[in-house]
Amino acid sequence: MKTSVLLSESSPKSKNPLRGVEGRSEKPQQHRYERRKVRQFLRETDWLSEAGA
Repeated sequence: MKTSVLLSESSPKSKNPLRGVEGRSEKPQQHRYERRKVRQFLRETDWLSEAGA
């Protein structure tokens, strides 16, 4: 029977298979979301101004 230390050593590492994913922050995703919302808002205001004219 293996001890818990040997079991933990034999188990695969909990490292993400994609390189660089762990070092990536959430900030770029947040900026992308904010830019998308701003573009959507600008399109809607353009559409409203065209509909009103």
